This record gives sequence, structure tokens and C-alpha cells, in this order.
Amino acid sequence: MSEAKPFTGACLCGAVRFEAQGAPLGVNHCHCAQCQRASGAAMLTWATWPRASVRMLGTAAAEFESSPGVWRSFCARCGSTLFWRREGRRPEEIDIAAGTIDQADALTPSEHIFVKSRRRWMPLCDGLPAYPEYRPKA
Repeated sequence: MSEAKPFTGACLCGAVRFEAQGAPLGVNHCHCAQCQRASGAAMLTWATWPRASVRMLGTAAAEFESSPGVWRSFCARCGSTLFWRREGRRPEEIDIAAGTIDQADALTPSEHIFVKSRRRWMPLCDGLPAYPEYRPKA
């Protein structure tokens, strides 16, 4: 039995590359104002993996603390949004911007988060659950 191939990806210029082992823990569409500003888009789709499952290849990504304990990573050369991590809430996880993943079509988003910040011209018409902020804990 062979081991599943990792998810791979890169920034726009290819300087920062990564691979993530196994299936993502989850995939969401985030509508928060910081994701909008970081990406220049109405929302950002993130896939979450355990940090221990993600390996950086090539050039290291630059980091910016966008709010206390929240780190956003990007390529210092081309500016591509790459990673999001939060030290306090879920320090063992890392989110990878879905658009940077080579196998992005294999991802299945399950929810919209931070819809309180959603652009009014961005309709929610996919039938996925939508939460004002994070998904409530079960």
C-alpha cells in the first residue's frame, strides 16, 4: 500500500514552496476584513493542516503579525498570501491559502466564516453554513 501524495503549492513567483501531508482538517471561506486586505479579494479560502504536517521548501516566507498572536505569511518577492496561524487559539494548526495549492480542486470548503464583514455584493449562494465569526464550538 502506497502512502498518499502530499498536497503541494507555491507562491506566484515560485520562490516559496511547501508540501502538506494528509488531508486538510478543514476548508473554509473567510470574509474577515484582514483577509480581504491581505488578499485584495472579497474573501480568502483557507485549508487547515496540523503544523507538523506542513514542510517548507525553497525560500522562507516573510511573516507579519496582523493582530496580537495572529501571523500572516507571504512571499517577500511577489507578495502572494500564503499562510495564517494563530498562537493562542490553535497554535498546532496552520492555514494555507487554497489558491496557492497545486491540488486546490481536491479541496471541499465546508463553511463561510466572519460573514459579518462580508462585502454585500458577494452573495452566499453555495448553501454552506455561514457564521458571523468563527464556527461555534460544538
